[in-house]
Amino acid sequence: MKRFIAPNLLLLIVFCFASINAHAEDQPIGVNEFRQLYDQLLAGKSLVTETKENGVIVRKTRVFGRAIDVGAGEFEVPVNTVILKTEDGEILQKITIDLLDRVNNLGGNAIISEEVRRTSVETTGEEPRTTREIEFNGVFRVAKNDKGGFDVHNFGLTPSVLVEGDKMGLAGNTVSYSCFPEKGVTKCILTLRDYKLGDYKPLVGYTLIEPAGGDVVEIAVESTQ
Repeated sequence: MKRFIAPNLLLLIVFCFASINAHAEDQPIGVNEFRQLYDQLLAGKSLVTETKENGVIVRKTRVFGRAIDVGAGEFEVPVNTVILKTEDGEILQKITIDLLDRVNNLGGNAIISEEVRRTSVETTGEEPRTTREIEFNGVFRVAKNDKGGFDVHNFGLTPSVLVEGDKMGLAGNTVSYSCFPEKGVTKCILTLRDYKLGDYKPLVGYTLIEPAGGDVVEIAVESTQ
């Protein structure tokens, strides 16, 4: 069964694609080429990120499912993310997030529409909580990179909060997810960047002033265990 994007969302995507593609340094790719790269780099694999702060170890594991055909060359991918927080070998919290990425063809180019399907939180000493409401998580464009892989970028800014001293203000967040082969395994780098926002103009949006603070960078490497 062919899946369609809601008309208002499609118009937004077309507008953003036209404006972004005109200034993009990377090269957008089609669904078929992206499918080949996805199958090579991510399908059926687990990528792991582990950090430690103040004695707490945070281990994030993303399990990428195999592509599922939905017709007309398009496909969707289930992604399961588990975030485990431990201290001195004891589990403090476990968060499980089930995502569904739908890859559509837009004018010969691959775009991703992402949904959060289920979120569960298990915290030591508390009752587990599960949310099953489907939440839209953004639309992303796909492009080739010069490392033999692909990059994924969100189409527009996601609202975020900028804290400067005792003042709080609105900022804009951008997302980049870059995957490529390195030393026989897949490596992905997630980069989050906040921008200070200037004046707002209807039908155009905010003026980007400058990045706010440093980038948040998360490096995930394919697990071979």
